Amino acid sequence: MNLKIKYILVSLLMSVFVVACSDDADFSSDPTLRLEFSGDTISFDTLFTEIGSPTASFLVFNRNGSSLRINSVALGGGDSSPFRVNVDGQHGNEIRDVEVRKNDSIFVFVNVSLDRNERDIPFEVRDSLVFVMESGHRQWVQLVAYGQDATVLRAPLFDSDTTLAAGAYIIHDSLTVAEGCRLTLPAGCSLYFHSGAWMNVCGSLSAQGSKERPVVFRGDRTDNMFDYLPYDRVPGQWGGITFQPTSNGNTLDHCDLHSANYGLRMLSGDTTVQRLTVTNSSICNFSGNALECENARVDVGNTLIANAGGNCVKVVGGSVRFVHCTIANFYVWTQRETALALHNMLEGSVAPLREALFANCVIAGSKTDEIMGYLYELGDTVPDGANYRFVSSLLNTRPAADDDENFVNIVWDDKEIKPFGKEHFALIDNSVYKYDFHLDSLSSARGIANSEYSALFSADLDGVARPAENSDAGCFQYVEVESGKVKTEM
Repeated sequence: MNLKIKYILVSLLMSVFVVACSDDADFSSDPTLRLEFSGDTISFDTLFTEIGSPTASFLVFNRNGSSLRINSVALGGGDSSPFRVNVDGQHGNEIRDVEVRKNDSIFVFVNVSLDRNERDIPFEVRDSLVFVMESGHRQWVQLVAYGQDATVLRAPLFDSDTTLAAGAYIIHDSLTVAEGCRLTLPAGCSLYFHSGAWMNVCGSLSAQGSKERPVVFRGDRTDNMFDYLPYDRVPGQWGGITFQPTSNGNTLDHCDLHSANYGLRMLSGDTTVQRLTVTNSSICNFSGNALECENARVDVGNTLIANAGGNCVKVVGGSVRFVHCTIANFYVWTQRETALALHNMLEGSVAPLREALFANCVIAGSKTDEIMGYLYELGDTVPDGANYRFVSSLLNTRPAADDDENFVNIVWDDKEIKPFGKEHFALIDNSVYKYDFHLDSLSSARGIANSEYSALFSADLDGVARPAENSDAGCFQYVEVESGKVKTEM
């Protein structure tokens, strides 16, 4: 190697060293320089007390032309704060001497652990993470957590009549109500089912919520799959509720059941007794059927049943009545079935459909035909085996003949005529899986309801009074809201 080459290499090394030293020395205490944060608030929704939260993160950016030193990053609540932080790899309630190079960033990780509050309603906890610069300037990020006391139940078996107290319950390894026993869930009771857990009702279930405090059945994940998508809006988070053949006299009022493999599944049993009554409830977002009735007597009123990979409502034999229900299918996670299916055969055996009444209902979806079924002529030995009737409803299916007595005062949802499908509703956004099934102002479901059936439910699912005449079909009475404002999202 000649001297010239050696001189060039030494010069290059010295240049790198000088640049590195210059960069190390390029820290500024200018009080006008600011950090930037990827979020100004870190929020944790519905955390269970005594169970640690998932870890949230945010980035701290230095977009200035000079490097900055942070004297301290500290929790405002100090040692008493329920939050815990990791700043650029350092743990603690106060981290000192953090450097952020120019045009660079660092990660901050946050989690929280909440103590029991001894109340049956959610509560809020707040703190702030304060950044004190070398210049003395202060910046902060807000920390918010919503907590809920919860009781963990592992494979609970209710073998006597039981009433749970209002509050949250986390169900592991499924829940069983024994034959001959009744489980009562009052307003404000929420059951959070762990993955794979389900409810097996051999006796009876009475879930009596209120508009302000519904009884909730859902999965136990409270974090997000993506920033815009909570796991609570993802189907298949838990099993669902199955009513065994021995289960009769079940009632669900003001309930919210969502995001399971299936919703309510009524297995074949005694068709001479009332097996299930559902009123003022929401049953939404399932990978299978939302409501399945096999050879059962079931009444459903003032209820939203929406978005299923199977059918929103599947009826196989028995006697069912639906009044002022919205049955809508816009499920997009996989290929799906229709909103409504009616059958009178069950696994090759006769299942007479004694009655299937749909009055003042909206049956809609993204397909051109949302009503299907296999109804066979069962012969003289099984009279009245295929009885169905639609009254004063909006139906997305092929129009029947004018003299078909099974369809009375029907508005047919025709894709060639607007509104059609999602245009009936306030919001159908499949890109972020948000849905609002309140009626749009232009929906042809408005003003078509039969007053005789409306009298059975004088107020809609929101508690809005229905007019005595010409109320709207479906579970929601149209109410004008501010332009562009979403009233309720699912």
